[in-house]
Amino acid sequence: MLKGPGFYFSGGYVLASAGWMEAGLPPGTKLMATLFVSPFYGLHLVCSPNCNGRCFPYAWPDDETGENIVRLDTLRMQNYRCFGEFEIDFDPHLTILIASNGGGKTTILDAARVALWPFVKGFDLGGQTGKSATIQIEDVRLAQFGSGNMESQVPSVIEAKGVWWESAVESSWLQQRVSLKKSTNTIGDAGSKALTSYGKSLQECVRSDAHVTLPMVTYLGTSRLWFEGRFSSAAAQTTLDKSEYSRTSAYLNCLSYSSSFKTFTAWYIWMYRSYREAQLIALERDEEMSDAGQRFEKIISAVKEAIDRLIKAPTGWHRLEYSASHQQQLVMHHPDQGVLPVEMLSDGLRNTIAMVADLAFRACKLNPHLGERAPLQTPGIALIDEVDMFLHPFWQQTIVGSLRAAFPAMQFIVTTHSPQVLSTVRRENIRVIGKDAQGRLIASRPLAMTYGEPSNSVLRSVMQVDPQPPVDEKPGLLQLTEWVDKGRYDEPQAILLMQQITEALTEQHPQLQRLQRSIKRQKALRG
Repeated sequence: MLKGPGFYFSGGYVLASAGWMEAGLPPGTKLMATLFVSPFYGLHLVCSPNCNGRCFPYAWPDDETGENIVRLDTLRMQNYRCFGEFEIDFDPHLTILIASNGGGKTTILDAARVALWPFVKGFDLGGQTGKSATIQIEDVRLAQFGSGNMESQVPSVIEAKGVWWESAVESSWLQQRVSLKKSTNTIGDAGSKALTSYGKSLQECVRSDAHVTLPMVTYLGTSRLWFEGRFSSAAAQTTLDKSEYSRTSAYLNCLSYSSSFKTFTAWYIWMYRSYREAQLIALERDEEMSDAGQRFEKIISAVKEAIDRLIKAPTGWHRLEYSASHQQQLVMHHPDQGVLPVEMLSDGLRNTIAMVADLAFRACKLNPHLGERAPLQTPGIALIDEVDMFLHPFWQQTIVGSLRAAFPAMQFIVTTHSPQVLSTVRRENIRVIGKDAQGRLIASRPLAMTYGEPSNSVLRSVMQVDPQPPVDEKPGLLQLTEWVDKGRYDEPQAILLMQQITEALTEQHPQLQRLQRSIKRQKALRG
């Protein structure tokens, strides 16, 4: 890649400013687009030669810096579900939301989903099944008054700030519902309309076959993938609708509450069959595989590598493949357990496979020109609810790091209830949703350290949960601890309580062992 004051050169293509173009093109290069400056966006724009003068903000991931050029910076909510007034900022790469059940974690993800919708709806194939990604009437906050009645509070507002192009100029946009009438919809401001226009302009660029890198946007809720009925990885007679050949079909249902693994299965099996067909043709003709076949091979490799990054080390399962001998299903390999259809694996495995497959599938669909590096170089925003869902604690300790390694150009905003997850990230990446002294909901960074800390420490200091579970014996154990610490271990009531607690919890209980050591030390000091 080569950059200069008036041009951007990569892979035989050049983007040039009008002034620099007067000097002519270097030999062997092709003019892909021309740079302009827009007073509206305050950034460079690219005009595709085939888009009849329609310009769009230019976005191309920087191979050298790895900076995320598509991101959400802040989100402000007013009268949206449980939030009266609420604002939260996001890390450019990873933000983990924690709160008690019903504390607002999923609401924040849903608000981000609404904020991203103006961009997605700019694409003809960006439709969503189920509830649209807008502020619904039932999303408007209900306020309770002294008389006991509950009244809806309007307007319900979601305002976002973020970056959507390489210049790193932060822009803002707003979505709001001002009426509860069923005939009304969410209203966007000028910033939202500009974001939709940006999506439409990217679509025009794709249709003119320009090599623009499209950003990925996806929402993976807790109802994702496995709850639409029995999971199936069977191929049957896999065919693709003609719209699914489009790059922009990767935006279909990207913000739906539950995506379907069947979409990925159909695409991946079609890709696998097409690749094998290209292999056979090359063998029959004794020639190199076609360009299309090589492209299929790179995309399949990209998906496999992304899934292996998350699954192989903690489980041993790897290499997602299509197998005709296994009733035309997708299968995974294991050094001890052999080859099994994906539908026969555990919920934790299947859920993680589906989550990574969704991300890798969309990256490869959006940016086929990036080949096997599509998951690594595709920028975008991924919203994931309960990122540790169904996972063993050991796997919880690696899931976030593996996601970031597999998709380093993405911004992840995720929720969790797992101290194991929190112990693998720095506190700057965590937002604790709770109440301030005035009882208002706020998002704050934890005061305690988290990175590399024991899970019990994170559970107590960050999540404000006592690691000692509230079993029936807990009050007695606390009382016994108090007596021992005060040197009253030899009093009759302490001796009796020690016997009762030991009988219930056994001598191997860590706290009882600590108390016994304390008693021995105290006896030794007494002589």
